[in-house]
Amino acid sequence: MNWIKKLRDTAILILIFIAAVIGFSYYTNKGNDNMTADMGSATYPQISFSYNGYVLNTLSGFARAMDITAMRDTITPANARMVEGTIQPYENQIKKASYTIYTLDGKEKMGEGELSRNGDSFTVELSDAVTAGREHVLEIVLNIGGENDVYFYTRIADGADLGVAESLDYIRGFHEKAMNKVEGAGVGAAIEPNESANNTTFQHVTIHSDYDHVSWGELEPMVEMGERWDITEMNGDSISVRLEYRARCKGEENESDVYHVEEFFRVRHVTGSQTTYLLDYDRTMEQIFDVTKKMLNENGIVLGIVPPDVPYLVNENGSEVSFVVANELWNYSKDTDEISLVFSFTDVENSDVRNMIPHHEIKLLGTDGAGFTMFAVSGYMSRGSHEGEVGVAIYEYSAKKNSVEEKAFISSNKSYGFAINELSSMVYYSMKQNNLYVMLEGTLYEFDLTKNKSNTLVEGLMDEQYVVSEDGHLVAWQDGEKLNEATKVTVMNLETGKARKAESAGDECVRPLGFVKNDFVYGVAKTADTGRTVSGEVAVPMYKIEIQNGKEEIVKTYQVDGIYVLDTTFDVNMITLNRATKSGETYTSTTADYITNNREKEASNIDLKSYTTELKETQMRLVYNDGISDREPKVLKPKQILTEDTGDINFDDISYGGKFFVYGYGELQGVYDRAGEAIRAAEPYSGCVVDSNQSYVWEQGNRSKQHFIAGKDEVIQNIGERLRQRQAPVDILKELNDGRILDMSGCSVEMLLYLIDRDNPVIGMLDAERAVILVGYTEGSVVYIDADSGERRAAPIGEMDQMTSGSGNTYIG
Repeated sequence: MNWIKKLRDTAILILIFIAAVIGFSYYTNKGNDNMTADMGSATYPQISFSYNGYVLNTLSGFARAMDITAMRDTITPANARMVEGTIQPYENQIKKASYTIYTLDGKEKMGEGELSRNGDSFTVELSDAVTAGREHVLEIVLNIGGENDVYFYTRIADGADLGVAESLDYIRGFHEKAMNKVEGAGVGAAIEPNESANNTTFQHVTIHSDYDHVSWGELEPMVEMGERWDITEMNGDSISVRLEYRARCKGEENESDVYHVEEFFRVRHVTGSQTTYLLDYDRTMEQIFDVTKKMLNENGIVLGIVPPDVPYLVNENGSEVSFVVANELWNYSKDTDEISLVFSFTDVENSDVRNMIPHHEIKLLGTDGAGFTMFAVSGYMSRGSHEGEVGVAIYEYSAKKNSVEEKAFISSNKSYGFAINELSSMVYYSMKQNNLYVMLEGTLYEFDLTKNKSNTLVEGLMDEQYVVSEDGHLVAWQDGEKLNEATKVTVMNLETGKARKAESAGDECVRPLGFVKNDFVYGVAKTADTGRTVSGEVAVPMYKIEIQNGKEEIVKTYQVDGIYVLDTTFDVNMITLNRATKSGETYTSTTADYITNNREKEASNIDLKSYTTELKETQMRLVYNDGISDREPKVLKPKQILTEDTGDINFDDISYGGKFFVYGYGELQGVYDRAGEAIRAAEPYSGCVVDSNQSYVWEQGNRSKQHFIAGKDEVIQNIGERLRQRQAPVDILKELNDGRILDMSGCSVEMLLYLIDRDNPVIGMLDAERAVILVGYTEGSVVYIDADSGERRAAPIGEMDQMTSGSGNTYIG
């Protein structure tokens, strides 16, 4: 019959076509181990916890056991000494589920066993060893078959008497009433509008913004797919909660736009009065770039409501731009009229919540004239070949091949915040050399990815002996073992492999400080100027600061008679010089000075500019100077090139001993060498400071209204006697505290009250010789002992700040 013949002929044609496709694939990949594929879907299960009807702290799984001391992103309240939760297995079968409870420093196990499961629900009962009022770390391990274990971490603490349920109810009410613009519902009464807020934008709204901006103006937001609730801090004073969600809002060019939103609350519930107070509020929103809508106009690329410092990179001829918005990397080429979604963990349908967790950061590294763009992805990898891992992945995007190739992956057993804040700043990939450079713990490693070889360029450096530029392509280090004796500094361009020198005279030392664009900033000190600060620390201050360009020319010198520079801080285009004057052998802090960078930005055909509309207010767009004619470009989704070996590198054993970690708004905000720097950095975030063992150094607000140190009379008397002998405060407290001190110089007395509340006396210097010992406080005053007279006195908190201003507000605890 004819239909049988037609069917047979059709089948033959299909077989011929399949054979041709297979043959084409074979010949195009012959002699090449690389293949292309999509990233692949997320496969790991998730865990969430429950408390009083709320689903909290949804955790993503790790592919291996992690460093306990770095796992502090969330804290889960126990109810009646029971932690309750749910496993979301997705397509997995959970073969085994176990738990271990650790101390915060990870050194002791306080309980372990199998999870008590009822279907997908589970409970963990806290043993008597888990002390009420203290935090611990809960590790849950799910086996999904064979040797495939998935690890989950959260801090846990007893939620009794902390008003957790009432605080969560308050946050939900504020969140919903603000979104629905419910007048007279307490939102307006809770916020504290003042001039510090920017009331021209919806991108960043705070407790100090006006009611219209806190309540979303006329954007009419609607939450899509629900909110993700994370409790980030929980103590006797307050509870901090972060909400993450997607919101669909009224649009202008389009009927509606979708945003990624993060909303932070810190609230205090007073049990006796059954009242809850809003202590801090911070909300950011970032428009998700959607090429199916109108995102191009005659001016350029419309980004909408996004941060004003959107990362972007323009190629050499100004026709192509790569940019990062809402944790996605895009590339637009005017010449080819194509726009590409280069990298995103979010799936095409935006339906898998596992991919929508923004625990990563994309950093643009460089571009060339041949259509190649290098970028790094730092943090938690929610899907793909490194699913469940934390680290930094280096990628190369080829516009001509429409492909993304992984060049290397540096893995870590720390949290995603460490990878974003620390590890990513220590990694650089050279496009010209195909070399990867990693600077860790004073050692600069060079990895030749072509020959699969590694080399150590320099090692044994202290933190103060080397600096790295913001984009990582420049690094400078002292030639010599000792910080205050080195007369030479090597400055190396990691992109080209070329090096230059900065030198000082034989009786001087040269100290690397940082970079401004491509210019190297260093200080010069004389060993003869060695002395001590008011706190008693040995100091070799710099008498001049110089800036050297790439041609080894000195383009600026800062030098003031009688003024020395103790250290510097860099912020975009400004260098802050922390200065001191000398009296005898003592250096006393004085007013800071500043060096600004007046170099003009390199001219480009594409610029990031703001504009304003009535509905969405301040927005951003990438403007082409000569405009864009075609507003409907071809949309591409590059394939990932799969290789047999991408050069994975492991750096688990990074030591952070002696460092201070700032957590705020639910994330790691930075790592600091001095306690005072960390406390000052944490304060604007309503945050906390912990040391490398996760012991609290400082928390916002978590203290009594008044407190007087008790039981330490002999210690305080000892401190006073030694201060009268003019012994250095640093030496005194090091001896009393087993070598550990907290240098809180530059902090206000208000910040120091937390330490006094923990029965830690604080030495405050009035000048180079006279000192006081802070031993207590009331609601408006601080109680101190005059070290010279031994008298116990009180002073208004603000007055004490003025009293210690002569020493540069030097405080040691």
